Amino acid sequence: MEKLKLQVPAGAWDYLPEECAAKRKIEEEIRKCFTKNGYLEIETPSFEYYEVFMHDSVPYVQENMMKFFDQKGRILALRPDLTGPIARAAATKLLSGESVLRLCYIQNAFGFLERGIAGKTEFTQAGVELIGKRGADADAEVIALAIRSLLEIGLTGFKIDLGQVAYFKGLIGSMDLTEEQVEKIRLLIDTKNNVELEYELSRLNMDDDTKEALLALGTLFGGRETLVRASEMAQNELCAAAVDNIREVYDILCDFGYEKYLSIDFGILNNFNYYSGIIFRGISDGIGTAILSGGRYDELLREFGSDTPATGFAIGIKELLVVLEQLQKLPVSGEKATVICCSPAGRANAFAYAEKLRKSGNKVILELNGYRGYDRARYDVVEFDEGMNV
Repeated sequence: MEKLKLQVPAGAWDYLPEECAAKRKIEEEIRKCFTKNGYLEIETPSFEYYEVFMHDSVPYVQENMMKFFDQKGRILALRPDLTGPIARAAATKLLSGESVLRLCYIQNAFGFLERGIAGKTEFTQAGVELIGKRGADADAEVIALAIRSLLEIGLTGFKIDLGQVAYFKGLIGSMDLTEEQVEKIRLLIDTKNNVELEYELSRLNMDDDTKEALLALGTLFGGRETLVRASEMAQNELCAAAVDNIREVYDILCDFGYEKYLSIDFGILNNFNYYSGIIFRGISDGIGTAILSGGRYDELLREFGSDTPATGFAIGIKELLVVLEQLQKLPVSGEKATVICCSPAGRANAFAYAEKLRKSGNKVILELNGYRGYDRARYDVVEFDEGMNV
């Protein structure tokens, strides 16, 4: 028990000064990018009533949430993401005055996560929610903003994989499958486990064309040519509309000059019940997991009494730190702090001089006892002289 007080809980981190400074710099650049594109920052409580997260339209496993009770015995939960609480706030407090909302955030979320960096229990997310707009232009807007955000912090070696969950829904919609069967097929496609998928499909009463299309989903990725293959396999209007939607989004992003960052992957099916259309994730060359993810979630706000479409994304700040460190691109402060050493007799003027430097934007430490044991690689140490211009 004594040893525990020397540790942090599993999945949590201490951000020591240098990493903390890098983290703050990254957050600052991302925040500037969001606000320059017309998104207004919002903050929600770290915890909510559990009911906020008790519905099917959620992108997380409820068993992985951190829950506790208030003084009246009501169940509370630390937020597992930011989208749910923002949807609640938008539906109950903001949408009555505006038809379209552009909201952004940089806040911590909590939960026992299996995705991303394994074992995270507290994590910072930076993201946006575009609420009240349908269509490819809205989807392209948030994806373009995700790309710009990564570029703003100096990350260039990444791909944004674009998918469309309606294509999969179109393939299985006419089949008499249980929720468990659909979920198993979805998971096998999402993890690109075609060997197990082929075995699972062979046990089901399914026509050969549908089996072939489902098996192909795991390999249906690449550039613009992928859309041709997807169109050829589209079995109904829902599938065809999904292809048309992703083509339109892709074309808009190409017009913005972002084609080299794009890849199409119809096998992206994570959070299948949550997303309703375009889905995407950002993969960096420096890490094997997604550094951002997002998509269209038109059904979520209905849970809070507002039938309003929405789309958005979230960036994992810890994932960004890991990638930038591997690439040796972590932002560092090249500015040294100035240490002014003075004797007791000169402290009044030394303090005035230090304040003058601080007002000019300098980092200044006033050392009254004349201590000089500072690392000269990190600090500029000067002896205060009464002749200095105060």
